[in-house]
Amino acid sequence: MTSTPSTPATTTAPASTPALETSGTVALPSPQDELAAYLAAHPAPAAAVDAVIRDERGRLLVVDPVYKAGWDLPGGMVDDEGLVDGLVRELREELRPTALRVGRLLAVDNVPATVYGRALTACVYAVHLPHPVSAQDLRLQQDELRAAEFAPPDEALARLPERLRRRTAAALAAERGAHTAHLLDGHPAPLDERDRRALLPAPAVAAAALVTDARGRVLVREVRDDDGDGERDDGERHDGGWGGGSSCRLPGALVSATETPGEAAARALHTQLGRAARGSTGRLLAVDSTRCPSGGRTLITHLFTARLAAPHLPTTARWLAPDQALRTLPAHEARLLRGTPARDAGAHGHTDE
Repeated sequence: MTSTPSTPATTTAPASTPALETSGTVALPSPQDELAAYLAAHPAPAAAVDAVIRDERGRLLVVDPVYKAGWDLPGGMVDDEGLVDGLVRELREELRPTALRVGRLLAVDNVPATVYGRALTACVYAVHLPHPVSAQDLRLQQDELRAAEFAPPDEALARLPERLRRRTAAALAAERGAHTAHLLDGHPAPLDERDRRALLPAPAVAAAALVTDARGRVLVREVRDDDGDGERDDGERHDGGWGGGSSCRLPGALVSATETPGEAAARALHTQLGRAARGSTGRLLAVDSTRCPSGGRTLITHLFTARLAAPHLPTTARWLAPDQALRTLPAHEARLLRGTPARDAGAHGHTDE
């Protein structure tokens, strides 16, 4: 950890910062001013940022820089700015995309000073452009880039210099998992067994709740940009992901690392249907697995029976007849319903209506 200067014990200002006398008082430099001066003079590693950008076919974008030999990932060096700010600036300057969204941090690579004469911290982020996209849609900065091309991942990796190839391969592996690769010059940093197990790729796990009324109708929620529980549905709805373009979903949520699927389903009832619709989950009805073409993870969904203690539902929730629910819900949730015995409908849901 980098130490920071403490507040000076003396009442005399340093020679480099003259004291200002007002009515016999001495104005001392503030701790914030001292910290700013300390950080401005503190040696720091150079920082670089790169982008993993894929097209709708999963191909990786690589660029051919004018100023050095070999292909590269889009990105560049960070100025006196944030990492994401620097990446956005570089991408807009070099590629001029119509829009971009910086996603999660995939890899952090610490390159020692023995390689370039100065320590370098290189970060690789997932970056998303609107699909469909092709290299012809990008307007290259001619004095920086000769060409840009979407290539299959193996082919793209083969074009990259060895050090960048190692870093990019680790970033792509992290993209398929749920971790950020911590690297030392492109090689995995040593980890103990507990940390190593935590980084293993794993499917995403979700939990959904089946609530029915006395008429056998199924309770669904309309998809919004943000359900208020920290999960965004817009990606699922629009990019061919788990939502499959459906406008409705069962009450449900992704399972966090610290809860069971049943607890996640109960949490979804509370956060998505509101406090007035207090609910509880019952037994497990079905489990379904599906592949996500855009999310890169297999999704395993658990469907639980659920009962609501109060009928006051938010405007985003509505009742659908079973056949209408099967037509409206995403394919994996419809499969869960099809595998549920009809006798379960109405026996475990809200029946006060």
